[in-house]
Amino acid sequence: MKFRAKMLDVLYMREFQAIVATLAKLAKDCVMILGQERMHFIVNEEHCSTSSPLVWVTIAAKDYFPEYKMTPAAAHPGDDEDFIVLVMSATHLSRALAVLRSGTTSTVHSCKLKLKQIQFPCISVIASVVSPSSAEPREMVHDVPATIIPASEWPAFMLPKMPSPQIVLGVPSLRLMRSLVDKLKNISPSLIFHGSTNGELNLVSESEMATITSRFTRLLLHKGEGNSSHQSTEVSCSVDSRKMSAFFNALQLPNEEISIGIDNENCICLQLDIRSNVVLHSILPALCV
Repeated sequence: MKFRAKMLDVLYMREFQAIVATLAKLAKDCVMILGQERMHFIVNEEHCSTSSPLVWVTIAAKDYFPEYKMTPAAAHPGDDEDFIVLVMSATHLSRALAVLRSGTTSTVHSCKLKLKQIQFPCISVIASVVSPSSAEPREMVHDVPATIIPASEWPAFMLPKMPSPQIVLGVPSLRLMRSLVDKLKNISPSLIFHGSTNGELNLVSESEMATITSRFTRLLLHKGEGNSSHQSTEVSCSVDSRKMSAFFNALQLPNEEISIGIDNENCICLQLDIRSNVVLHSILPALCV
């Protein structure tokens, strides 16, 4: 079982660090799935606090890593692709990658990730850094302990299946949505999303004292099950407002637009397209009210 990867582009290194930092704000631990062409991270209610939403990130390995090699321990019968599945501290991995963050005084030339076996399995983060006081690069090494999941237990750690929402709307202001959800969570423990194929999205928060509705109009309508119909379609779903707020407040990425899919009375699907082959997903199940 072997894994090694190397990043060279500063922008991609900072973006990768921001992704891991986002996950670290949602949960202490994360699942890291290494495939031949893709890398995945998952934070899940099963493996962390019930106050965190289900979030996962899919990364096309060649986008971030011009050098990427993964060799699984052995082929697993019945699977089209073999993986290396690890569980580790998202917090520790985020701290190890903090040197890649923009605004640091040192210049990072490259960053390597390597699966190593010392006294325990670990992901070794090796950053080649040049400080202002020295022209000679030096290596900063952080070993993040990891638990290797055997193939027999993979089904419990695999990527979630994305539902098929009836309506998917693009909200162009992530900052506005974050601020709005953060305020509405203090009014009610639930937040109702009403969407229509007319490009309208209403966020409704109800309490004994008042009902507050925030309306977005003329939103871009993305592909969804109900979008092909010529008739106007309306769907709604009520979700945990604190989980929704936790998702938006965790985001460390500079993206402004987010796609919100509504699966009627079933779940809310959130998608952030970081770039064409790098996508962050979240699913918030409907509340029983």
